[in-house]
Amino acid sequence: MSVQYQKEIFSNGRVKLFINFTGVSPSNVTNKDDLSLSVFAINRQNLVSIFSETLAFDQIQELYNHLNSVSIIRNNGKTHTKEFIEVTDDIADILAIVKTVNSKLVKSILDKVNEDEKLALVLEALSESEIQNLHASIRQTNHKKSLFNLRQLLELEETTTITDSIKLHENLTEYLAGQSEKIFQNWIEKNIWTLGIDYIKKHPARQIGINSESDLIMETTDGFIDLIELKRPKFELFDYDTSHKSYYPSKELSKVIGQCMQYLKVLEDYKLVLEKQHKFKLLRPRIKIIVGRTHKFTDEQFEALRMLNSSLNHIQVISYDYLCLCGDNIISYYSRQLKQAIEKKSDEVLPTIS
Repeated sequence: MSVQYQKEIFSNGRVKLFINFTGVSPSNVTNKDDLSLSVFAINRQNLVSIFSETLAFDQIQELYNHLNSVSIIRNNGKTHTKEFIEVTDDIADILAIVKTVNSKLVKSILDKVNEDEKLALVLEALSESEIQNLHASIRQTNHKKSLFNLRQLLELEETTTITDSIKLHENLTEYLAGQSEKIFQNWIEKNIWTLGIDYIKKHPARQIGINSESDLIMETTDGFIDLIELKRPKFELFDYDTSHKSYYPSKELSKVIGQCMQYLKVLEDYKLVLEKQHKFKLLRPRIKIIVGRTHKFTDEQFEALRMLNSSLNHIQVISYDYLCLCGDNIISYYSRQLKQAIEKKSDEVLPTIS
C-alpha cells in the first residue's frame, strides 16, 4: 500500500489548493512509473472539488526543471533583474562559464570590438558551409528585392511618367535617371544575374564603335563578349497582318534588329583590332535585345516571338517579363537548394547566384 503525501499550498476564504504525491511505498521508496502528482482545489464552504489534474513523472520533472530555470525562484533571492528567463542546457553551460569570468573585463573587451571585428568573430564561429549558406541566403533576399523593384518600375512605366514618379519611391532611387531607357539600364546593370549568365566586366560601347548610350558590352567569365541592347518596356513588338492572320515584327522592332545586325558587322570588321586593343575575344558574339512586355501576350504572339528568335542568327529578343520569369526561376531553384542544405545540416557548400 502506498503512502500519500499531501500539502496545502494556497487558501483563501473560498478555495483551498493542494498538491498530492502518490506512489511512495511504506519503506519510503518509489520509482518513476509509480510516482504521480495531483493538483486539486476544493470549495471551503461545501468541500466540493473545483478541479483536479494529475501529472506523471516526466511532467513533474519538466515542471521542476522549468521552475528551477527561473533565477529568482532557484536562488531564493528577494529581487532579481534581467534574469527572469527560461534557460536551455546550452545557455546554462555558457552562463556557468561566464559567471566565473570578471564581467567588467568581458564588457571592456566587447566595447573595444568594432563592427568588422564583431563580424569576424561571428564568421570564425561558423563552418565553411554555414558561411556559404549565409551568403547564399543574403543574396537570395537581395535578389527578391531587386525583382520586386523591377516589377514596380514596370508598373510605373506603364501607368505614369516614370522619370517623375520614380522619385516618389525611396527603394528605387538607385535607378534614377532622366530617361526611361537609362532607368532600366541601371536596373539591368545591377542584376545581370537574371539572364542566367555570369559577366565579370562591362566595356564602354563607344570603344568598339557603337554610339548608343543604352547598349551594354559585357565580358563573360571565359573572356568572350556579349552585347545587350536595351529599349523601353513601353514598346510594341508585333503588328498583326489581318489578311494573313499572323503577327510580324513591328516597324520599331525591325529597326532594332537591323541595328543589331549592323553591330555584328562592325564587330566582325574590326575583330582583330578590337581583340588586340581590349584583350577580349570576339568569337561569334551574341546580342540580347531587352525590349517590350509580354505579360498580355496571347499564345499566337508567344509563338511569333519564338519563331522570330529561332530565325535570327546570334540575336535574341527578350521581354522584361521574361527577365522577371528567369529571375523567379533562379531564385526558386536556389531557395530549394538552400533549404535542403540547411535541413540536412551537411558540409556541402552551396553555390550562390552572382
